Amino acid sequence: MDLDRDGRPDLVTGSYLPGDVFWFPRTEGGGLGAARRVDLAGGEPLRVGRASWPCVTDWEGDGDLDLVVGNMLGAVLLARNASGGAALALAPPVPLQAAGAELKLVATNAAPCVVDWDGDGAQDLLLGAGDGAVRLYRNASRSGEPALGAPVELIAPCPAGAPPARPIRSGPRARVALADWNADGRLDLLVGEHVSEDGPPVVLDAAGERALEEARRASAALGVERGERERAAFTRWLAEKHIPAHEASLHHDDFLVEWEAGSEGRALVERQAELAATLARLQAPILEHGRVWVYLRRGS
Repeated sequence: MDLDRDGRPDLVTGSYLPGDVFWFPRTEGGGLGAARRVDLAGGEPLRVGRASWPCVTDWEGDGDLDLVVGNMLGAVLLARNASGGAALALAPPVPLQAAGAELKLVATNAAPCVVDWDGDGAQDLLLGAGDGAVRLYRNASRSGEPALGAPVELIAPCPAGAPPARPIRSGPRARVALADWNADGRLDLLVGEHVSEDGPPVVLDAAGERALEEARRASAALGVERGERERAAFTRWLAEKHIPAHEASLHHDDFLVEWEAGSEGRALVERQAELAATLARLQAPILEHGRVWVYLRRGS
């Protein structure tokens, strides 16, 4: 997406924690420049929650580029651009509406893709989800801001249980893109996934088994300790920032970034990383990977 309207496509991506959105401008030589955080008009970061997934689009059809962003909790939010041109003047994000209600998935990891799915000249919304489903929200409006209807399931959620050794469909954490893959004049559906599998087992002697058990106990105890200290620190942080309790959940990720960078949080994170490295050496690894699946369009 050409975010700065200089005729060169740029890269726009989300992040895990705290969910900032970043823009990598395309350089004249075809490479990517240094990352720039996407901020709101007031200077604060565009932040919708962890595991943000942005889609850049002219949502309102008014000539400037807006951002539709999903997050780990299944919410989909809209940051409107009020510039009316090439600049970014983003308003604070608000929940997107579909079928007269706030759009929020029951599943996690909302990944929006705005595209004219049915070729009627109106922008529709495709939404990938943590359970592997892909849903279509058709736009009933032919001008201005979209009026999204109820979802139509294009790909069903993944079956429960461990993924098969030879899968026949896309897996969890669906990420969606559109392209005319087979050059037949129709948009096809490309779906990325995220799959975790156990790697080959590690053969240990008696000493290794004892070391593994000790590392597991220490990791569990450290997890309990971190939880207790993090909760206490969060309570102090809320009081210092004068944030009421009913708004606490809205600010937890901001707190976590600060706390993990401070002495208390950083020490715990480093100890957890050391134990994780020990466990990775002594037990079967978790192999994280994914494929890109192509679903070819049939019919008109």
